[in-house]
Amino acid sequence: METVFLGIIAFCMVILTFLAFVISIALIFVLIALVGVLKTLKSLLEELKLDYKAYSPKVLRLIENLENTTSLFSLFSIFRKRSTK
Repeated sequence: METVFLGIIAFCMVILTFLAFVISIALIFVLIALVGVLKTLKSLLEELKLDYKAYSPKVLRLIENLENTTSLFSLFSIFRKRSTK
């Protein structure tokens, strides 16, 4: 009888391992798609920044902040000193 329960436990562990593998593969695809979306958003924000540069400094600052948050290296730019103009 113990063999049956050990077999059931082993079968459940195999199923859980397979599901974890499938979820990790799906997560990799989602991350790749997210990187593509963020690159597109960053390029659109750069174009928008060029259009609104002459209109308002507040709009320019807002667009630059959005651009920094979409950057993959935004964590490194947090520690960078900002120059005052």
